[in-house]
Amino acid sequence: MMYLYAALLGLSMAITARTGLPGLLLVFAVLVLGISHTIRKRDQNLSPKNDTEKWIFGTYANWALYNCEYIQDDRLTPNYEDTPILLGGRLGPYHSPEQRQYFLNMLDSPWDIHSKRELLETVAYMSKGPGFRKCLTQADRAWELCRCTQLLAIAFRLGWISRSEMVRRSCQVGKIIQQTFSGWQEMSESFLSRCLLWMEDPSPGADQRRAVHQALWLRPDSPYNLPWDFPLT
Repeated sequence: MMYLYAALLGLSMAITARTGLPGLLLVFAVLVLGISHTIRKRDQNLSPKNDTEKWIFGTYANWALYNCEYIQDDRLTPNYEDTPILLGGRLGPYHSPEQRQYFLNMLDSPWDIHSKRELLETVAYMSKGPGFRKCLTQADRAWELCRCTQLLAIAFRLGWISRSEMVRRSCQVGKIIQQTFSGWQEMSESFLSRCLLWMEDPSPGADQRRAVHQALWLRPDSPYNLPWDFPLT
C-alpha cells in the first residue's frame, strides 16, 4: 500500500511541475491520504499481536478497560463487554497529541514520573526492589506488580520504549507475577481488593472497577482464558 502512495506522490509532483496549483492540491490530497492510512495502521497495531502480548495485557486489564472510554451522545458510557483490547488501554488515534498528553498527565499525578529513566526506575523498584519486598499481603503484591506492566505499556504508547522492549521487560515482570500468584483468579482478585482500597470504596469508580473485573471473566476474548503458566519468552 505504501508503494502505491509513493507512486501517487511521484505522479502528483510531476503534474505539479507542469500545471502548478492544481497539481499542488493533488500532492496535498495524496499526503493526507497517506498520513491517514498510517494512523489507521498504527491504531490496528495496538491490538495484541500474539498470546504473549495478550497475556501481558491480562496483568493490567482492569486498569486498561477502566480507562478506555466510549463517547455516545456526548456522554462517557463504559462498555466493558465490547471495549477493544488495546496495549495501553486507551483508544486511538495512536500517539496523537491528545493521547500523549493524557498519558503524560497520568504519569505526572499520582506517579510523579516525567521521563523514561524515572519510569523504568519505578518499575524496577516495584517489581524486584524495596517496593515489592516490603509488601505484606497478596493484594499489595498484585498492586505493585500489575502496575509495572501498566507503566511499561504507557512507556510504549508515549514512544519512550519500543514494542519489543515493552514485551521483553513485561515478560520479566510477568514471570514474577506467575511465581507470586496461583492463577488469574488470585491475581485479579488481589489487585481488585487493593484497587478498591485506593479508590476509597464505596465510590462510583470502585463500582466501575468491579464491573470491569466481572466483564473480564465473561468476555470470550479475555486474556484470562490463556494458561496461567503460559511461557513468557
